[in-house]
Amino acid sequence: MTGLAAPWWQGGALRVGASGMHIGGVAIADLAALHGTPLYVYDRARMVGQIEALREALGTVGRPARIYYAIKANRCPAVVQCMRTHGGVGVDACSPREVALALSHGFAPEEISVTASVLPDRDLRTFAAQGVHLNLDSADVVRRYAAIAPKGTAIGLRIDPETRLGYGDATKLNYGGGKLGLAPEDVVAVAQLARDLGLRVDTLHLHLGWGIQRRDAPAVRTAFLRMRELAIAVGDIGVVNVGGGLGGQLRPEDDPLPPADWAAALRDTLGDLDVTLACEPGTLLVAHAGLLVVQVTSTFEKKSQRWAGVDAGLGIHVYAAHYGAPLSVLEVARPTAPPTHAWNLAGHINEAADVLGRGVGLGDLQLGDLLALYPAGAYGSSMASDHCLRGLFTEVLV
Repeated sequence: MTGLAAPWWQGGALRVGASGMHIGGVAIADLAALHGTPLYVYDRARMVGQIEALREALGTVGRPARIYYAIKANRCPAVVQCMRTHGGVGVDACSPREVALALSHGFAPEEISVTASVLPDRDLRTFAAQGVHLNLDSADVVRRYAAIAPKGTAIGLRIDPETRLGYGDATKLNYGGGKLGLAPEDVVAVAQLARDLGLRVDTLHLHLGWGIQRRDAPAVRTAFLRMRELAIAVGDIGVVNVGGGLGGQLRPEDDPLPPADWAAALRDTLGDLDVTLACEPGTLLVAHAGLLVVQVTSTFEKKSQRWAGVDAGLGIHVYAAHYGAPLSVLEVARPTAPPTHAWNLAGHINEAADVLGRGVGLGDLQLGDLLALYPAGAYGSSMASDHCLRGLFTEVLV
């Protein structure tokens, strides 16, 4: 990771004022003084604005559309409640507890779509009792769910995209050719099996991967064309759900596929089908609405490399260690100042892998300085653990 040549992050949720960085119109230093660090901060207006922009893009397709917020991206209660009261969206869930969380925030069962894999019967029984719609991805789970759910229960079938889209070609962010989804050539047969067993197949589902970039547009279009072919072949499909994957920008050189271009691909491939289009954004809605504020707690030099230790690590934000995708690091007090040194950013977990960034261009860091890891609104707090009993953090919505 290198120093920032320009404030690519400025705008949207983040601004620079006399007191340094602001999010949602509030000085980050003031929030850190009030709540302590490590601190996740989320901007309500940015989240709502992202929903409105996505809804506007979908409006160009010419088909009815549904937006399901991928609750696994960020399940902070204030964020979930914002989605409910201000966003007007449904919830994409992948476990019984996520469904229970959505229900507890006032989402109705019909506003919840469940897409999960490797489901035991106990989960299937819980989902059936909760009354939510499932997207299933194997003949085995279809058979077992048919023995549990009432006759006539509607389901969807999840399809393997068979394309390897993902941020930075990271294997862990690719969804094609793995455990998830039915092989396209098996979809018609499994749909017939489900119908023979008394289930009603009304949805086809696809998730391409995380962090779809502009260069991926041809592959996205090809995947949507495959969905079109399968919807026609299966028949009686009322919903085509194209999952998530938009919004992946961690560094200035990233070039995520714009929602308008994604919507154009939908319009050109699926716009003339008599279906409702659904999507499951997570990163797009919350990633750039949030950041993680940490404090410099140690500085040292080792073999001519500068290290800054901070009061958070892979237990608080796992991107760098798990996905190999460090976030951008900004100085809260002077975010636009030219970098003077290259720093390695060490987390506080007693493991060699806990490095939040390498070669980060920053100034002359001192103990007590505040740093912001950005964007951190998605898959940060929701993937946190208490490893080494260092999992304490605070979340605030502004």
